[in-house]
Formats: sequence, structure tokens, C-alpha cells
Amino acid sequence: MISFPTILLRLTVALVLGAIVGFERERKEHGAGMRTIALVTLGSALFTIISAYGFMSLLGIPHITLDPTRIASYIIAGIGFLGAGTIFLSRDSDKVKGLTTAATIWLMAAVGMACGAGLLLEASAVTLMALLILIVFQYVERLIVPRYSYSQHHIHIEAKPVSGQLIANVYEICAQHGVKVEKLHIDTAQAGDHIEFFCQAATALSLADAIRDLRSLPDVNAIRTHVDKPSSESELSNAKK
Repeated sequence: MISFPTILLRLTVALVLGAIVGFERERKEHGAGMRTIALVTLGSALFTIISAYGFMSLLGIPHITLDPTRIASYIIAGIGFLGAGTIFLSRDSDKVKGLTTAATIWLMAAVGMACGAGLLLEASAVTLMALLILIVFQYVERLIVPRYSYSQHHIHIEAKPVSGQLIANVYEICAQHGVKVEKLHIDTAQAGDHIEFFCQAATALSLADAIRDLRSLPDVNAIRTHVDKPSSESELSNAKK
């Protein structure tokens, strides 16, 4: 059985390494932050210590065999439920988010297990690699894989009536100008029908060209649009024919 100072050292290192990586997640306002990941590494380290050393007194009993990896193996299965809780589908963009945070929790559980097993140098090295991936690789990814800066727009079209041909024309015009249509909704009322949809445009010019062509459709009475951003929400147009 290892001494209490050794156990305390392993638990402390696991807590510190988890807090360091968790701070990076906390700084970017992700679901699992410093406290969550620190608890994951600390708990994984303790479970590993219990699995390896907690039942050594039973080894002297006849006909009893122990597998020191049995408890530790369940950490991998259990951590999957915690990681799944950080994955969600964004209702605004219909994109899956939280995968990186879930992978971070999974990795830091392994770091905690390494600390519990006494592999402190290896756990520290993996933590540095994790920080390299989370901080540096995002800039490398932007250089290697160019991405367009898309803004999400909410388009409201007043038309009378809304027909299948009009909807087809909306999709066709948006596609011609590189505007991606998402979440199209039709609302019928006595005063007039409405088409609402979210879209993404690479540039303001492409969106303006699409709106110009949409206004030229014979059944369109008015178009309103605004940009959905966390910091501000500005009206782009409110024009009637």
C-alpha cells in the first residue's frame, strides 16, 4: 500500500492539471469549465487509486482474485455520460456543438487515471499536449482550412399568396447568390401570408443582391431582415414595393 503523502500528491497533481485545462474551457465560456474538469481528473485519480490499492488486504484470503483494472475500466464508460451532456444541437444554426469539450473531458479522465497510477510526468506531458491542441491548433486550423465568416440573418417576407412556385423561387435566388437557407417557415393569415427563414451569407453584398432579386418577385409585398449576433441586432432593410 502506498503512503498517504504519495496518494495526496497524486490527487493534487490530478486536480491542478484538470484545473489548468478547465480554465481554458472556462475562458471560452464552454459548458464544462475549470471546476467540472478538475472534478473529473480528481475523481478519476481517486477511482484508480482505489482500484489499484484499495482492496490489497483481501489478497490474503483464499480463493479470492482481484483485478486492479476493474474499477478503473468503468471510468471510461461512466465519463461518456458526462461528456454527452456537453454536446448539444444549436437551435440557431442547426450545428452540433460541444464535441471538443466532450473530448476534453474524456482525455482529462485519462490524465486523472494516469495520476492515480503514479504516471505524473506522463500526465503532465499529455496535459501540455491538450493545451497545445485547444489553444494553438485552432489558429493552425484556420490557416490550413480557410473558412468564410458567415453571419446568420433572419428574413421575413410578406407575400400574397405564398405558393409552391414562390418558395421555389426563394430557394433558387438564394442559391444563385450563395445564400444558404435554413429553417424556412410559412405563416398564413387573413392580412397576408408570411415566409420566415434563417440564412447565412458569406458577404453583405451577396445578401443584398439576393434581397434585391427577392423584392422583384411579383407576389412579394415587403421584406424585412436583420442580422442575428450575440452583441447586436441591426436592421438591414425594411422596404415595400
